[in-house]
Amino acid sequence: MTDLGRDFGREAFGANPANYDAARPGYPDWVFDTLRDVCGLGPGGRVFEIGAGTGKATRRLLALGAERLVAIEPDPRLAAFLRRACVAPALTVRNMPFETVDLPEAAFDLGFAATSFHWLDEDAALAKIRRLLRPDGWWAAVWHVFGDPERRDLFHEATVELFEGAPGSPSAGAGGVAYALDAPARLAALP
Repeated sequence: MTDLGRDFGREAFGANPANYDAARPGYPDWVFDTLRDVCGLGPGGRVFEIGAGTGKATRRLLALGAERLVAIEPDPRLAAFLRRACVAPALTVRNMPFETVDLPEAAFDLGFAATSFHWLDEDAALAKIRRLLRPDGWWAAVWHVFGDPERRDLFHEATVELFEGAPGSPSAGAGGVAYALDAPARLAALP
């Protein structure tokens, strides 16, 4: 089996942004409650979002009162959809990869990635994130997980055969543990 390159994720989801937005599930309330209650996101907050896509999380970040939100989206079709779907004075959409976006250092209270961070080189991305965050800033990454081995999922069980032999994605992780569920590896990368 071959693996999908990291660049694949920068263009794989933009063929039909409206349908992608309609079909993709939103993120649970507890994610945004945590960003508000633990990370202090609220009025006046300065945030960058990596891989904003169609804005599923972007809308919620703005609703919490982010004063400045830079949404970084490498796919031009998704970036255009986001600009149309999420018009707000606080929002700036940057259509480029995170690796090449030029943002001011130590200027952000929160860096956030919703189901996108696995498409980046972890070490290089974390180093850049650290430079962009204020000394007391927060980094948060969340994922939807397709096929969590700890939870029965009838949809996954019914469709798993469709993916047999298909190229693997960086979200597959290593050693049979999904990237998003490998908490020891994600925590080990932070220092």
